[in-house]
Amino acid sequence: MHFDFRPLSIISAIAIAQLFISCSDSEIQSSDVPEITQSIFIVPETFIGEPYIRYASSDEFYVNLNEKIRICGVYSLNGEFIPSDQSIAYYNTHKWTIDTNEASTSSLYYKFDKAGVHKISFETIDHLGDTLLSRATVYVNTPTTISLQSPPNRYNLVNGDNPDGLELSWNISGIDPWESSVCVIYASYYLEKIWESPLGETECTQSVDLMGKLNKEINENGDSINHAIDNSTIYWGVRALTKNNRGNIEQAYSEVFNFSTKLENKGKTIVEVPLACMFSQYPEKSQLYGAFISSSGDTISTFAKVEANTTIQETLPPQSNVKIVVCDKFRTEYGCDSMTVDLAPNTKKLTDTLFLYDKVKPNMVPTATDIPSTSPLKFFVLDNGSGINASKITVLMNDDTLKTNFDENTLSFTNTCRKECKLVIKAEDYARNKAPDVYWKILTGKSVTSIKGPFPGTEGNK
Repeated sequence: MHFDFRPLSIISAIAIAQLFISCSDSEIQSSDVPEITQSIFIVPETFIGEPYIRYASSDEFYVNLNEKIRICGVYSLNGEFIPSDQSIAYYNTHKWTIDTNEASTSSLYYKFDKAGVHKISFETIDHLGDTLLSRATVYVNTPTTISLQSPPNRYNLVNGDNPDGLELSWNISGIDPWESSVCVIYASYYLEKIWESPLGETECTQSVDLMGKLNKEINENGDSINHAIDNSTIYWGVRALTKNNRGNIEQAYSEVFNFSTKLENKGKTIVEVPLACMFSQYPEKSQLYGAFISSSGDTISTFAKVEANTTIQETLPPQSNVKIVVCDKFRTEYGCDSMTVDLAPNTKKLTDTLFLYDKVKPNMVPTATDIPSTSPLKFFVLDNGSGINASKITVLMNDDTLKTNFDENTLSFTNTCRKECKLVIKAEDYARNKAPDVYWKILTGKSVTSIKGPFPGTEGNK
């Protein structure tokens, strides 16, 4: 290829000179190239919107075990955050690495199923081929739990004068290396006021000695307490406050234990037994009776004519393996039940509630098997336990649901059968025992309707 040499005109030379001047290095400023940076945010899973509006980026985060979070990578131009939909124009690829897991997205939903220290990194390749790398540490908190140890729950041999002090101890777990903790001790004579009554605080790894007289001298009515027949019960618990390096504070509560002081009654035991019939709608219709029986089978004491949902009290000689038997005289479906307790000297023992259970299905029978065809059909629906739950009664005539009336154990409904029909009555008592799965045959004549049955429910489904 050949080029002919021709001198440039004066106008062309000026134009080329201006071109070189306009493209000179002196006209290109570093501020003309936007600076792209990136940051890491962690926000709640349910948060909607751009993370930087409400939260701060960081290289350290604190989350709870199995907490659902969203980990976000956010870009900035010249130090100003930009929305995620505008950032696409500034990068080619990006990648998360969480411990050993990888994901290629600008944000991801995640939860850490292992407590401890976790490492995350966010790597971006921008349009110029440069690599941006951000790293963060995530501290996953172990849930704090407190279990009370001593005195054991319901311990009732505490010296009311307490000359040597009473040790309160507990076990705490879940305090992570990056957390500090303090435990607040609570105690009260009244269960409902336990968390309003702090005694003081201590290191969570230590126990405390409860000093001072433990017997309560005046009751809530302002009367003096006779410690020969009444002890003092004290409720106590522990609240743990944990704080991480960011100053965030979390708290955990123990369950509430109680202990009681010994009686001053020359060695006898007072035992209190709460009695109840489960799901009973009419506790006043029960009449409970029973006995305290020694380990050798001798009757120590008896009681009778006690309503359900009350507490009986007896003063007995101390002994082991005392059997408490309770029966319902009138509500016979509740039957009898029992428990065995140990009775230590000088104690007032409150047992667990002794529940009687109705495990018998309701039953039903027609008030008459032959009735005038113009009369309603009537059935006795019987339950001598928790009682029939009227809202659980359903009557089906050939699979059509009928309107019913239930009063004084009698169920009545209009006879809609014109010739021969299948009648199903579903009933349930308050103890959720269902009536037997049966059906009845209704035969309607000109003047008399007959009720036949019951027949097994499976036969009626054939």
